[in-house]
Amino acid sequence: MKRVPLHFPGWLLAALVLLAVLVAPSSASAHDLDRAMKARQLTSELEFDKAAEVLKGAPPDDTALSLELGRLLLYTTDYDRATEVLDRPDVAKTPEGARLGALARDCARSMAGALVVRDDERGVVVRMQDDHDRYLVPFIADVAKRARDTLARELGVQLPIPTRIELVRDHFALASMTGLPEQSARTTGTVAVANWGRVAMLSPRAMPEGYPWMDTLAHEMTHLAIGRGTRDRAPLWFQEGVAKREETRWRERDNCDDWPSPDSIAAVGFDKGLARDLDNLGPSIAMLPSAEHAMVAFAEVESFVKYWMREAGEGALPRVLVAMRDNDSEDVSAAIRASTGKDLSAWNTLWRAQVAQASRQLPPEISIGGAMPQDHGKAGRAMRVGGLLAERGHSGAVIKVLTPAAVVLPQEQRIRAMLGKAYVATDKQAEAWHQVEALGPSLSPFAETYALRGWMLSKRGDAAGARAAQFKAISLDPWKPAVACEMLPAPSAPQDAPRAALCEAARRWP
Repeated sequence: MKRVPLHFPGWLLAALVLLAVLVAPSSASAHDLDRAMKARQLTSELEFDKAAEVLKGAPPDDTALSLELGRLLLYTTDYDRATEVLDRPDVAKTPEGARLGALARDCARSMAGALVVRDDERGVVVRMQDDHDRYLVPFIADVAKRARDTLARELGVQLPIPTRIELVRDHFALASMTGLPEQSARTTGTVAVANWGRVAMLSPRAMPEGYPWMDTLAHEMTHLAIGRGTRDRAPLWFQEGVAKREETRWRERDNCDDWPSPDSIAAVGFDKGLARDLDNLGPSIAMLPSAEHAMVAFAEVESFVKYWMREAGEGALPRVLVAMRDNDSEDVSAAIRASTGKDLSAWNTLWRAQVAQASRQLPPEISIGGAMPQDHGKAGRAMRVGGLLAERGHSGAVIKVLTPAAVVLPQEQRIRAMLGKAYVATDKQAEAWHQVEALGPSLSPFAETYALRGWMLSKRGDAAGARAAQFKAISLDPWKPAVACEMLPAPSAPQDAPRAALCEAARRWP
């Protein structure tokens, strides 16, 4: 999945605050300017209570302090009050006030009438455009807490409580909530953005086959932690590389992690002229010209950060975050050198030499800089026909149509799911088990394949294996009835209360 925060460096934000004061009609004392800068810094570090204390009792006609109050309200998702403050004429006349005001208005419109659900025990507030998503809150809260604990341990950054998460229906709303151009989000497949102190993400209901929404949430929370730990001074490549590393570390590993190898994708990207220098990725990976460019860029930064951490040691990451935070010049290379003994250029040279030796073998589903093989197109058409036949209950025909496709794409889990269910329907349990017994790594893990595997493992008495498969399925596409209900026929439901509630909701509103 492609998901990228839109961050602005600290020096730029500072300059914008000063510019806001210079062009505003009111004057401000040096003391008030200092207060404004302090409030802005605290807000960017997600120290909301401290920022509010700094702004307490601010003169209502002070433009700089009002701008920072509007920013704080935006970060704490009080969009209506933020709009009121930022629309004040003197604030709205400043470039930063106009930008933040437009964003606050868009957020207020997008979330008007939205349902808010709190989980105080795990420190999460979820606001959603679709009320049905309330059944996901227990799962969201669990991921958020586990990710928060992992980030505190591995980055040395404790995210504030509550963690604010906003679920939206579509890319239009995601763009409105984050400032990301809608077309860019669609082009690169962006499903979530972390900025303004919270995570905005598409509901899994928004995608026909879901998406890895749990890992996405952990990824975006990493962006919040890095922003907090560095005062938003980390460059894009560092942000994305660390977030890619952390997105799976909150949970048990599975064989889809690190597959295909980011080293291999980066190597092919360099060979095909699609790769870019780390410091030349632009303002956001989500704004690259194609999903192919975004895939290569993500592979580059993930490959670099993992190489760097292997060589520099686990302790290097929190040290670099502190160095970035304390380095007023925002010289990232200097921060890396101070923490590891080598600057960015030296590390880049070493990493490029390693990538040059990486295997260029990629799974057949990936075609970088070229056309997909013709037989893959035929297999895709067979999947579409197989899906139509399955909807009409023609299980024997499904087996006949999809068996040749399974030879062409042996790792395609959608084919395995359709074949497995067809074999179950024709009372061929051994053949069904063969489809899910050994699931290799997949570029596109399919929720129903794991749901079927969990159901069959449960029937075989492997409770632990069943739970692991069912968890994987929920993490990919929770709104499919077969997934939410763990392949159980109605009215049966999972014993776990949150899963039983989700199962009932999925059957009612699939």
